[in-house]
Amino acid sequence: MRLLAIFAHPDDEVFSCGGTLARYAAEGHQVNLICATRGEEGEIIHPEIDPERYPKGSERGLLRKAELEEACKELGISAPFFLNHHDSGFPIEVGLRNPKAFMNQEIFSIEHELLDHITKIRPNIIITFDPHGMYGHLDHITIHRAALAAFWSAGGVMQPAPQRLYFPVKTIAQIEKMQASSDSTTPQMDPRRYGVSEDSICAEIDISAYENQKRNGINAHRSQLGNKERIEEMLKRRPNSFFRVESFALGGMRGGFPTYIVNDLFEELG
Repeated sequence: MRLLAIFAHPDDEVFSCGGTLARYAAEGHQVNLICATRGEEGEIIHPEIDPERYPKGSERGLLRKAELEEACKELGISAPFFLNHHDSGFPIEVGLRNPKAFMNQEIFSIEHELLDHITKIRPNIIITFDPHGMYGHLDHITIHRAALAAFWSAGGVMQPAPQRLYFPVKTIAQIEKMQASSDSTTPQMDPRRYGVSEDSICAEIDISAYENQKRNGINAHRSQLGNKERIEEMLKRRPNSFFRVESFALGGMRGGFPTYIVNDLFEELG
């Protein structure tokens, strides 16, 4: 079976569903990743990486591309595909000033780029951001909209269509706990806006056997997250379930869905 994850920036994949990607790759499934940008506008916070050596733009993008390739190796998945769009940056004003920013690109054009990859990969399932982009980042929302459109446009004569679309999600309670122990490294998230109710969860994937792969995948994104000591401090503030279970909501399907809640994204497919 084939799984395709579609995200906006390097590190989106591992925080959203890194354990799930590692698990399915280890079980012998084909796991591919599309990243819309190279994260060219990301801030460098690792004390031993000089921001002046990797200025924002193409140089920083090359650094983050290499980090994502390392993360994919740690997770055991195929090397990533890039759409070669430009990171919009953060806060929103950065992207608004840049006509090349990903958030300013035409959705139908991005959809067709994704369809080219979907036609070649022929995924059974697709994973991408939820409609709120995890925490409201406009690049996340842009790739969600394009991936959702591509999911429904895919398929045709002699071309199988993906059968399920999943969104990695956190419940309202999980976000409340995370915000209670947050610091400046944690995105500020309104639980009622960015969380989902318990009954929205359609799948819970046990990733406890893949903690090391997920942790190593996170550590690969060192320029954005800092050294291992800082990353470990950050991870301590995550919910206890962060390395145990990854939860998903159903974004679309062709055919039926077995039952809520499944423990396998591919359940009853094929």
